[in-house]
Amino acid sequence: MIKKFNLIIQILCLYLLTTNIAFADLQKKLINKITATKTLSFNFKQQIAEKEEIGNCFIKYPLLMRCDYQNLKQKSVISNGKTVAVIKKKYNKIYYYPIKTTPLFTILNKEKILNLIRNNKPTKIDSNIIEFEFIDKKSNKLKILFDKNTLEFKGWETKDAYSNSVSFLISNLKTNN
Repeated sequence: MIKKFNLIIQILCLYLLTTNIAFADLQKKLINKITATKTLSFNFKQQIAEKEEIGNCFIKYPLLMRCDYQNLKQKSVISNGKTVAVIKKKYNKIYYYPIKTTPLFTILNKEKILNLIRNNKPTKIDSNIIEFEFIDKKSNKLKILFDKNTLEFKGWETKDAYSNSVSFLISNLKTNN
């Protein structure tokens, strides 16, 4: 009985040690990949509640971004590092938001992402995705997604000001172009 118990304990310790080593290696590779990233350009699919939009984006770290939506409103979202502007050319409207009040403050801030990865374990790892969860001071959740195999940025999930689920998925990513 005692031998079985000791064997179980040894197997459990070996499993935990192996898991921690594998995570440390994954964490180091992910940090190196993000650290080396200066710019990102990609296509996206954004879903808010039942509404889906597509477009393309360009991000330059830190905090600069331009996303152009392929829709009838001719919408663009631009960050200059301090303010996020949502431009609807068709209606000749521009809406301004302080970047610090939006999830983009984390997404466009490499240091925030690196600190999240350094100080936390992933909330989910499956065959395709590594997910980290960031919770801000107001308890807003932001899930940041990476491809498990390439360690590339795959998108994010959050809730908007109206508590709608927001999913922003990246495709055709090009790094440092």
